Amino acid sequence: MSSSNQPASSPSFVFGPVPSRRLGRSLGIDLVPMKTCTYNCIYCQLGRTTHPTLERKPYIPEEPVIRQLETKLATLSSAPDFITFSGSGEPTLNSRIGDFIAEVNRLTTVPVAVLTNGSLLHHEAVREALQAADVVIPSLDAAHPSLFQLINRPHHSLSFSHVLQGLKKFRNEYAGEIWLEVMLCRGFNDDEQHVEKLRSEIEKIAPNRVHLNTVVRPPAEEFAFPLTREQMEKAVQILGGNAEILPPECPSPAAKVHGPIDREVLLLLQRRPCSLEDLSRAFGVPEKDMAAALRKLRDKGAVAYNVYNRTVFYKAGQKIGNNLSPGR
Repeated sequence: MSSSNQPASSPSFVFGPVPSRRLGRSLGIDLVPMKTCTYNCIYCQLGRTTHPTLERKPYIPEEPVIRQLETKLATLSSAPDFITFSGSGEPTLNSRIGDFIAEVNRLTTVPVAVLTNGSLLHHEAVREALQAADVVIPSLDAAHPSLFQLINRPHHSLSFSHVLQGLKKFRNEYAGEIWLEVMLCRGFNDDEQHVEKLRSEIEKIAPNRVHLNTVVRPPAEEFAFPLTREQMEKAVQILGGNAEILPPECPSPAAKVHGPIDREVLLLLQRRPCSLEDLSRAFGVPEKDMAAALRKLRDKGAVAYNVYNRTVFYKAGQKIGNNLSPGR
C-alpha cells in the first residue's frame, strides 16, 4: 500500500535511505516512540530521554512497518547498503524486534544492522532476537560504574555489571559482526588511564571492529564536549588492534529523491539534527535548493535550528507533525 493511501495521521516508521558513516546508504526503521530509552546519555543528539524504561513490549504494530518498508523498497532506484534498526530510541526495547528482523530477511537480501546501546543484552531473549541480524553495533563508553552513571545516566534499575555481562555473552553466542562504538567526551572518559581500562574490557568482548566516536552534533547537555582530532588519534593508539576513528562526514551521497523532499527531510530530522551540508548530501540536492526548502519548513514551524561548533544544525520543530501527512 502506498503512503498516499494511508491516513494523514499514520506515523512513519521507515526513513531514508541516508548516508551513514558506518553503513553506507542506510534505510532506517524506528521501533519505539521518540526518546524511549534505557539511557539518558549526556551526548545524545536527540536531547534528554523523556521516557526512561526497561520495559520490553511491542510498542508499535508490525503490519504498518512492514507495509511501509515494502513500499519504500519498491520505489528505490537501487537497494540500500543496509536496513538499520535505529532511530529515536533503544530498538531492543521492542519485544518483537526478532520478528521484524525475520520479516526484513524475508522481504530482501539487503543486510540488516541493529544500532543499540547494548544495555539489554544480558536478557537471553534479546540476544536470541538479534541472532538473524548481519551486524550489531552496541556501545560501551565507560570502563567502571561511576563513569557509566555520569555519561550514560542509565535507568535506575540497570547495573553496569549487567551491561558488561550482556556484551560478553552476546559475543559468545552471536556469529555475525559486532562493531562496538565508544563515544568519548572531553573531560569525562578520555584520559589515558581510563582508555586503557576500556581496552581491557573491549578485549574481553572481542568485537570485530571498534569505532571511536566523539560529539559531532548538538548534544543533550552543553557540557558534553568533543575531542580534537589529535586527542582521538591518541585514544586510537591506546585502544590499538581493530580500533578506528569514525569519519566526521559520510563517505558517499544517498540516491536522489524524486519529487518533493519536505517529508523525507522531516522524517530524518525527527531522528537526528543535520547541517545544510548533511541534508544536501543525504538527498542529492544542491545546497541552495535545500536551503530554500528549509526556509519554508522553518516558516511553518516544522523545522528549528541551533548553532553548535560554529555549524548550523536543523532539527524537528514544534509543528513538525502538521507537516508530515503523506504526500506533503
